[in-house]
Amino acid sequence: MKENVYVRLAEHLDRLPVAFPRTESGIELRILERWFTREEAEIALAMRGLPEPVAVIADRLKADPITLSPILYRMSTKGLIFRTPRGEEYLYHMVPFAEGMWEFHIQSMTPEGLRDLDAYFDHYMEKSWYGTETSQHRIIPVMQSLSPEMEILPYEQAEELIRSQSRIAVTQCICRKQGRMMGKGCDHPLEVCMVFGTGAHYYIENGIGRGISRDEALKILQEAMDAGLVLQPGNGQKTWSICMCCGCGCLLLKALKKMEKPARVVHTSFFAEGAVSDCNACGLCEERCPMGAIRLDSAAVVNRDRCIGCGVCVGSCPTEALKLRQKEKEERYVPPKDIVEMHIRIARERGIL
Repeated sequence: MKENVYVRLAEHLDRLPVAFPRTESGIELRILERWFTREEAEIALAMRGLPEPVAVIADRLKADPITLSPILYRMSTKGLIFRTPRGEEYLYHMVPFAEGMWEFHIQSMTPEGLRDLDAYFDHYMEKSWYGTETSQHRIIPVMQSLSPEMEILPYEQAEELIRSQSRIAVTQCICRKQGRMMGKGCDHPLEVCMVFGTGAHYYIENGIGRGISRDEALKILQEAMDAGLVLQPGNGQKTWSICMCCGCGCLLLKALKKMEKPARVVHTSFFAEGAVSDCNACGLCEERCPMGAIRLDSAAVVNRDRCIGCGVCVGSCPTEALKLRQKEKEERYVPPKDIVEMHIRIARERGIL
């Protein structure tokens, strides 16, 4: 008997650099069944994780390229695969569950689908996102927490990451949108997460993001920092996105917070430190810290094992009692060059390359 196409698709997705972990309940298969028709699943099985022209995919399927072309385009508009413009044609490739298909479904989530996603995410975060030494995002500090004597590299500054982009799209935060749709969201700003380059083109064409200028992007960034959001760019020196995250809604931060020592897992080069003599014990830092890394006694005390170096506490401290410090040079995190190098690192750590 031929194996279920969705089981084969799950196994196919798990062979991408970023894992698609299986569960005993099979909830991940229900997610795929909601998203892919059987025809689309069969087509996806013939696709790779690198961009390819329609003719190559059609040859693998022994299909007519002219017939296949509009099907691939439709699949890409549904958020099942990614398309990249090249001259007069598009290239297509598979994408991970996240970052990828999950985010691409931001405008088409249903109540039933949301329940399945919510049930799957703890398992996904543990086994896939944080299941390898290299994860898909990193932490950079908010601008207000930086000091002039620091040796800050361009890839550690959100403003420089934005200024270096030629095309920018802003989209709603998938975590906060999903939370609000399930009746457990927060009131932090929603339209703040940014996508760059080819990704921005995809988001704009698919109607799941809108194009913005660098100036508007910088304004949104400032509003996000003022709101106490954590900055999480894609894990590359040349980045493709920046998420602006809250500890109450972000699935990445919530997964980190459950860990005993988040600082050992997250990619960061910074940590916060308190000065007892300057602290007025107002409690704002304890309230804003997304990791529960700050305990208030007579003054704020930072737990280094839990501090992820986001700088949110420093930016909000009214007495400047908290300072952001850089780790020693040999301990600072150097991200991969770009998304390709990041995926290669993850694949090697999983032992599939």
